[in-house]
Amino acid sequence: MLIDTLASPDITKRDLVRGRRLLTAAIGAPIAGLSIPLILTFVLTFLFGANPPAAITIFFFGMIGTALATLVGLFFMTFFLIRRSKWRRDLRERIAARGITSREIDWFRAELQPKEKKTLDGLRRSDELLADTYADYLASKLTATRITRSARRELSLMKRRQQKLRQLGTEGARSLQAEIDDDIAKVIDIQTRAKDAIAEAQTGIERVEAAFARGGTLADSDVTLKKLSARTADLPHALEKARLTDEIRRELEKDVDGEG
Repeated sequence: MLIDTLASPDITKRDLVRGRRLLTAAIGAPIAGLSIPLILTFVLTFLFGANPPAAITIFFFGMIGTALATLVGLFFMTFFLIRRSKWRRDLRERIAARGITSREIDWFRAELQPKEKKTLDGLRRSDELLADTYADYLASKLTATRITRSARRELSLMKRRQQKLRQLGTEGARSLQAEIDDDIAKVIDIQTRAKDAIAEAQTGIERVEAAFARGGTLADSDVTLKKLSARTADLPHALEKARLTDEIRRELEKDVDGEG
């Protein structure tokens, strides 16, 4: 599904135009590959197919040309669909780097569970306020989940570099190792906070789903959601800060390696 509205400040009109063009190209490629040779065959048959041998020859080569052009069209359709998939993935990463909001949840529908999609669609038809609350919980959960995955990768990289510094055994390496220990502690703290946010968001999701099932509302949802949003909003920035610090450490490690 192509999102046609600027639901995120991270997405420009140029981004949306590019997505629409890729979708149009993907749809048009097989249609052009099939229709152009058929039309050309029909025109040539009409102009030069007065006698049976010529008509049969035109028809034969026309069918071969149609088959080949259709295959080419299918190839380009696949190519443009892959490009469009990468376009969507890049936009999602751009949004997630700042933190996902309820307005941007449709960009991440592929990451929602079937029940969550069904509930969100149902709420949008029946209760927009509750739908916004539900979308906020989903956005917080997705943001925290991505932070958890990113933190896990960062921890893995840090621990590998830590092991490498232990093997060097130089004074500079020991100093960097102590700093990496601090970085690891910060990332572990971010990971723990993200896991807590996932659990809290999941609780909110289940509460909204229960309210939707019984046709009720959530009187205290605003307060709960504000607390959760405040906790998850700074997680992407905290992890990015830790990542930048780690990049500086890597540059220092290169100097230490050179000394060793």
